[in-house]
Amino acid sequence: MIKWLFAGAIIVVLLGCFGRIMESSYYQLDYVPTPKESLKAAYPYTIRVKDFDVSEAYRRDNIVYRQSPFQLHFYNYDLWVVKPEYLVSDVLFRHLEAAKIFSEVRRSMDVEEPDFTINGIVRALEEYDNQDEWYAHLAINMNLQDNKTKKVLWSREWDYRKRVSNFEPIYVVRGLSELLELINNEAIADIDSIIGAISRSASPQPLPAAAVPVPAVPVEAIADTVEIEVLPPPGEIE
Repeated sequence: MIKWLFAGAIIVVLLGCFGRIMESSYYQLDYVPTPKESLKAAYPYTIRVKDFDVSEAYRRDNIVYRQSPFQLHFYNYDLWVVKPEYLVSDVLFRHLEAAKIFSEVRRSMDVEEPDFTINGIVRALEEYDNQDEWYAHLAINMNLQDNKTKKVLWSREWDYRKRVSNFEPIYVVRGLSELLELINNEAIADIDSIIGAISRSASPQPLPAAAVPVPAVPVEAIADTVEIEVLPPPGEIE
């Protein structure tokens, strides 16, 4: 009994000498998706958002920061609320639901396989300290696969950074969230174009001209094209 009282007294003394115990802070990537309003109906397809892979250095609860390309550091008390692979995938899932491109967006595999799957790799998710400036740095690859043919229909890479206004992890997380919103907006615009082209090609084609009665007003043929944005070079996003 005396031994335990003595140990307790030592702990009290140490707490008095070194201050209170540090408490951990937990962060998540988050934003409110605001897709462009559209009058068109959702495409009659389903899609699943798989958990993204994460480069090994960032596959941890600790927020990563670096001060050079060759050395990484990890915050001891500033942590992700869930693992990064779930953070990024969950936000993309919510954004796709809000965009209303597909008739159904899934996270898990159901009995019936979805028409498409989107997956990707988080290559960097970090705070980058450069002398007197801090940056949020986010690098992601995404792929869209047709589950019927098993072909990759679309693939794109992003490597963006954004300068943050204060030297605190919360501002880095806010910057990372803004970068993720930008990336998801660009990804969904690409996917909308691709799925739209697929939907049009799957629609019934008109009969040959000889078999179609001549209309009172001539009908001009319009060529449908899919325009994919060219990935801009990595750089700072103001």
